[in-house]
Amino acid sequence: MRPFRATAAVSAVLALAACGTPVAGHAVPAGIQTVVTTAPATPTVTVPPPPTRTVVVPTTAVAPPRADVPASSQWYAQPSWIHAQPWITITPAAGQTPCQWLYSSGYTYAQAFAAWAQNGYPASWSATGDGYPCQKSYGMQH
Repeated sequence: MRPFRATAAVSAVLALAACGTPVAGHAVPAGIQTVVTTAPATPTVTVPPPPTRTVVVPTTAVAPPRADVPASSQWYAQPSWIHAQPWITITPAAGQTPCQWLYSSGYTYAQAFAAWAQNGYPASWSATGDGYPCQKSYGMQH
C-alpha cells in the first residue's frame, strides 16, 4: 500500500507542476519540485540458533535365525521331528522343482518341510519368499 501512496503523491506533484498555462507566444516555466520519499527502515533482528540436543535412540540387536530353529510353531517344524525323519533323496525330472517332485511322489507337506530343512532351507523352495517351502505344490500350510 505504501508504494501506491508514494506513486500517487509523486503523480499529483508532477501534475500540479505542469499546470502553468502558457500565454500565446511566451513560455511560462513551470515550477518544478523534486519530491523524495523514503520508506522507514526495516529493523534487522538476529536470532540465535536453538541449543543443540543429543538424542540417544536405543537399538536392539536381533540375532539372525539359526538353521535349527523352527520356521513356525507347527509340530512338523520342530527340530526333533525333522531330525528323526529319514533322508529323502530328491530326483526331480527335467523342468520339475523339488517340491513338485515331492508332491507327485506322494510325500506329505510335513515330509516336504523336513526335506527342505534337511537340505539347508534353500530359498528356492519358497516361491513366495516368506520362508515356507512348497506352497505352490501343497498350498498354504501355515
